[in-house]
Amino acid sequence: MFRPTPLKLILGLVLVGATYMVAANSHMDIFPCKKTTEDNRTGFVSTSSSTCSLLQTSGDYYRPPEKAELTGAGYGTAVAVIGLLPLLVGFAIGSRFGRKK
Repeated sequence: MFRPTPLKLILGLVLVGATYMVAANSHMDIFPCKKTTEDNRTGFVSTSSSTCSLLQTSGDYYRPPEKAELTGAGYGTAVAVIGLLPLLVGFAIGSRFGRKK
């Protein structure tokens, strides 16, 4: 099942790309992060551990000094969910189509 063939690699990489596009453009809040937020009335800045989407961690989602940064566990979750899982699904689908009967 896990012997790389061109079909499996292409399917896996297409699924990885599609998963990244969905995760980067949606509020899939499954990635552990540290959020820095500011109270508008008092101006107090606080940092808390939470879960974020990739949309929140990139671009101009927050105004400075507010921000969201992935933690080490967040990067690990991103690699597993966006990279490894779709690649394994692509390999499984490719092995179904590539079987000789």
